[in-house]
Amino acid sequence: MKKILTLMILSYFCLAEGNSVEAQYNENVSKVGTTAAPFLSIEVGARAIGMGGAFVAISDDITSLYWNPAGLARLPHGEAIFTHTDWISDVNFDFAGIALPLGSLGALGLSFSALSMNEMKVRTLFYPEGTGEKFGASDFAIGMSYARNLTDRFSIGLSGKYIRQELWHMSASSFALDIGTLFITQFNGMKIGMSITNFGNKMKLEGSDTQVPVDVDP
Repeated sequence: MKKILTLMILSYFCLAEGNSVEAQYNENVSKVGTTAAPFLSIEVGARAIGMGGAFVAISDDITSLYWNPAGLARLPHGEAIFTHTDWISDVNFDFAGIALPLGSLGALGLSFSALSMNEMKVRTLFYPEGTGEKFGASDFAIGMSYARNLTDRFSIGLSGKYIRQELWHMSASSFALDIGTLFITQFNGMKIGMSITNFGNKMKLEGSDTQVPVDVDP
């Protein structure tokens, strides 16, 4: 147990130092417009949100699908969740998930999240009232999670996600991973949790709307 605790603490400080070095190196580099699928950062679970998102080391319910997949291994029974949020500016956010403990084999979970909006009129400089067409935008992610107790105090979890974004005639898709650990110490039930979320490759919108006609000889 002491070796596991020491390893987790060292890993935390290594990650923190790495982030500090990267921040200093890129302090003059603009990150505007470089973040893909920002809807993945919309938090889930009234209890976790009410705690300001400090839930990675708790992760004792179905929302572990979002916060820390390792927490699924500690569920005493199967759980399910469905939430619908009327978000800002007529944007809707939905999250659904289910988790099933498999005894000594671990636990499995499935999740689905989506961000959507109502269709809007296509307006141009010459048709400010609309061209007769409509466009929409939507994002969604489908994930599968697996978690297992390696010891009576240490759990590990992994989630794989398929992510897709659509904006009128453009779309982008990618895959991402979540990796989490959860350790129950002997200090009055204190828990230590770590989670790396949405680690994946780059996304780029592609489609006919990305092609902008230019008159080289006006």
